Amino acid sequence: MAGTSHVYTVAKVLWPEAVEEFIQTLLIPQSLHVCCGKSKLGDVRLDFDPDNNPDILADASKLPLADESFDSVLCDPPYNGKFQWNHDLLSELSRVARKRIIFQHWFMPADNEGRWKKWHKFSLTAAYIWQPRTYFGRVQVISVFDSQPDYLSDL
Repeated sequence: MAGTSHVYTVAKVLWPEAVEEFIQTLLIPQSLHVCCGKSKLGDVRLDFDPDNNPDILADASKLPLADESFDSVLCDPPYNGKFQWNHDLLSELSRVARKRIIFQHWFMPADNEGRWKKWHKFSLTAAYIWQPRTYFGRVQVISVFDSQPDYLSDL
């Protein structure tokens, strides 16, 4: 497929300032921003591109972090990740998040009951939609998944 054989990089923040300000209100400190690009959101920023000056330089599908190391994890992943990379990324986000995952993309990684696809400890609690000018009608979904305190008792 055309466009998927190169590494995805960005030269600027891709969401409007109002969206960035809104996402900031969703973060619970201590927060991690995975695939941060040029955004300054997050207490700790992680990216694979050194030109983005992240706090941690790493592959998002293999996070060099302990389990539940951040209260909230934000991710707006690249659109051309390979299939297995995308699945590994989703698993890693739920592994390092303690309380909340904020996922910004054109789809929601939720099952039909609103649970995070990779670990049902997290459930969809809110979804916000905005429409960029550059995507020809495609919307961006900011989905918020919060940990469920009674998750273990339901097993």
